[in-house]
Amino acid sequence: MAQELFPLLPDAPLEHPRRGTMFDVIFAVMVILASSFSAYTTFLGFGYDLPWGLALPLAVLIGLGLIGVNFKIRDARTEGDSIARPFLAFLVLFVFSFVSNTNAIYTFFVRKDIVGQTQEEAWRVFEAETGRIQNAVAADPRYRGYVEASRKLDVERVNLRKQITDQRNPGRGELAKVHLEEIGRILGMRLTDQRPPAPTASMQELEAYADKVDRMIGEQAEIQFRANPGRQAEALLEKIQKTRELYKGETVSGKYNSATTELMRQDLHTFTEDARPFTNGLVVAEINSDADETGSFNYTWANFVHWINPAAIVLSVLLGTMLDILPPLMSILLYKQEEGF
Repeated sequence: MAQELFPLLPDAPLEHPRRGTMFDVIFAVMVILASSFSAYTTFLGFGYDLPWGLALPLAVLIGLGLIGVNFKIRDARTEGDSIARPFLAFLVLFVFSFVSNTNAIYTFFVRKDIVGQTQEEAWRVFEAETGRIQNAVAADPRYRGYVEASRKLDVERVNLRKQITDQRNPGRGELAKVHLEEIGRILGMRLTDQRPPAPTASMQELEAYADKVDRMIGEQAEIQFRANPGRQAEALLEKIQKTRELYKGETVSGKYNSATTELMRQDLHTFTEDARPFTNGLVVAEINSDADETGSFNYTWANFVHWINPAAIVLSVLLGTMLDILPPLMSILLYKQEEGF
């Protein structure tokens, strides 16, 4: 009946829905993995310059957009439609993704080298400038006077102990009194009288008395020297030396960390301020801890312009491109109308 009513129309072929193939599954997995990883590197790339609350949603939108547009390109190929519109949408997403991906990948390649170079340079500045501070502090007359007084006090304390426990003239004899008077002059005070044991006392009693007198001298010295500027200078020099040894060990052993560089900068500033009473206006160079702040777009693109680390630049561009371009390229090359690969 239909043939009689429409004699000029050919029999219309029956359309069967396209069935998925194994390659469709592989393609879908590849798109999801590539787009998800691209979203992650996008988050890393933007995260250096943008707040976390802005970088994360932007990365998620770009990742979801890449997944959707890749399937649109594939559907357009299999249905014989133009890919111009979905491909244009892909290009918009690709621009943002490529910029951030390249930034993240380049930063990954160069960060360790840059951080290490910055820390080594920071150590050279720290070593040189703290050395100048130490020399200036050590030349201060108050420090030199304190060191000399401390040295003499130590000598007199040793001699006093020997004299008290001297079997030929035990106890606090005339020679022991001379040492006590000299200690009093060094400290600038009259020492509290400590009753000595009898000359016939045992050596154990004499040693106990010597210990008692020495403790008393030590306590008085602590009180007398506590506010001495020379004592403060000595403490500063000891702190600087310990800090130098710490940073030298970390740098020489290759324990590079941007936090260490920043701590060096802060400590050098602190030592400079603490040493001002002894350094007569010494001007100290500053450490540039900002040099290892890799990751910002300004830093990365400045390095690109000046061709810093060409291998890292080329690899980051290639990987940043392939991460996004591979799925749509597979759609264009391996899919055609009405059939899969």
